[in-house]
Amino acid sequence: MSCDDADAIGDADDELIRTTAEQFIHRLFPNFRSPGYLACPDGRIEDAMVAAIVEGACAKGVRTEVVDLRPAPADLLDKVTSRLHGFGGQGVSSEKSELTLLVLKGFDLLEGKEHDAPTYPFRSKFQFDQEHLWLFVGRDWQRLRRLFSSYSLPLYYAASNYTPKEWRR
Repeated sequence: MSCDDADAIGDADDELIRTTAEQFIHRLFPNFRSPGYLACPDGRIEDAMVAAIVEGACAKGVRTEVVDLRPAPADLLDKVTSRLHGFGGQGVSSEKSELTLLVLKGFDLLEGKEHDAPTYPFRSKFQFDQEHLWLFVGRDWQRLRRLFSSYSLPLYYAASNYTPKEWRR
């Protein structure tokens, strides 16, 4: 997003973006790591939100990687899952590795019985991973909420909700 585009979002959303980014990149970040999920009402706000979080993480010395799952959510989540360490015989490194904030865009597309199969192996690796901080981003708050709040799904309470009330549709 260029500086010229900043006015296109609007003052109210600018303030929500700033405060939401500050809530996720809090004063104890990255030492206190709580995975989060965030729904953005549209692509422009999502881009601005991710940019604000990347900027905040960078200011704290944390690398950030943004993965857009939208082209093929199941396949791309499987690729992320295959990179995770600390479970399944891969062992945790004795050296302290540099943390990376992994922002997974389009995560809401994995909600639903016909789409959630990749979340099962992901959860069993993600919960033990010590090298990443996590932010799950989507555009449909209801779908994200079901993924992380339904006791019958593998990601039950795996992340905290950072979505402002104004964006919960």
